[in-house]
Amino acid sequence: VTPVGQREMSQVAVKLLLPAFNFSALVADVSWERLEVCRGIAMFAVIHMVMGLALGAALCRVGAASSGFLRECRGQVMVLCAFCNGTAMPLTLFRALVASQPQLRGMEAEGALDITIYGTVWRMLLWTVGIALLEADAAGRKGSKHSISLDRLGRAALLNSNTVASALGLAVALGPAPLRSLLFGGPLACLREAAANVAKASHTMLLLTLGAALWPVPKAHDWQAVGGVCAVKLVAMPLATLGLLRLAGGDGGALGLGGVGGLVVAIEGCVPSALQISMMVQHTKQDPQTCTLVCFWQHIAALLTMTVFLALALAEIA
Repeated sequence: VTPVGQREMSQVAVKLLLPAFNFSALVADVSWERLEVCRGIAMFAVIHMVMGLALGAALCRVGAASSGFLRECRGQVMVLCAFCNGTAMPLTLFRALVASQPQLRGMEAEGALDITIYGTVWRMLLWTVGIALLEADAAGRKGSKHSISLDRLGRAALLNSNTVASALGLAVALGPAPLRSLLFGGPLACLREAAANVAKASHTMLLLTLGAALWPVPKAHDWQAVGGVCAVKLVAMPLATLGLLRLAGGDGGALGLGGVGGLVVAIEGCVPSALQISMMVQHTKQDPQTCTLVCFWQHIAALLTMTVFLALALAEIA
C-alpha cells in the first residue's frame, strides 16, 4: 500500500467508520441512569488522561536530548501515553478474568457496563483533547509557531466528524424519549441500523492501516522513544493506577468504584495505547510510522506486563 493509499484508508476510517462507531455506541449504551451508576468510572477516564499527559510530557522533557521523536513529536507522545485501548481489549480481558475467577462470575454485566461508560468518556476525550494535541504537533512541525493558535486547536477538537458524531449520539441517548423512539422502532430505525453496520468495519480497518503503516520496514528505529513510551504506558501508568486504588481503599471504594469497578479501572490502566492514534496522526498529515511502531511494540510487551499487573490487581481486590 502506497503512502497515498494509507492516507486515503485513514481518511475513510476517521471520517466515516469511527464516527459511525461512536454514534452507534452512544445511542445503544448510554443513559442518564447508567451515567449516574458509573460516575466513578467516568471520572477515572479523565484521571487516566491527565496522568498520561503528565507522564508523557515528563518523558519528552527527560528524553528530548537522545530521541528525535520525543523532542519533535511531543503531542504524539502525550497522546500515546494518555489514551489506551479503551473498550475492545478491556472487555475481552474482563470476560476472560470473569470466566477464570469464581468470585467474579456474578459481576460480568456490571463490569461490561463500567467498560462501556469508560469507553464513552474516553472516546470523547480522545477526539477533543487528543486530536487538538496532534494538530498542535502538526502545526509546530511546519515551522510556524504563529500557526499554533487556540482558534485552530478549537476547530480541530470540536469540528471533527467524531466529535460531531458523539454530540449527536449524546443528544439521542440523553435527550427526550420521543427522539430516542424515532431511532428504536420508529421511522428512523433504518438509519441507526445502517450506522451500526458501517461501524462494524472500524476495527478491521484499524488493523489493516496498522499493518500498512509498518511498511516499508524502517531502516532505523528510535528505540529510545519506543522503550520510553512502553515504559510509561505499560509500567508507570499501571503502577500509578494501582497506587490510587490502594489509597482509595484497595478496590477504589472511596472513589465510588467498588470491587468490580476497581478491577475495570486496573484493566484500563494497564492496556496499551489505542491503535486509532496512528490513523489520527495520518489525519493531521504527519508521518505515522514511529507512532505505529510504538503501538506495535506496546502490544507485544503488554502480553507480559498486563499479566503481572492484573495478577496484582486481583490480589488487591480479593
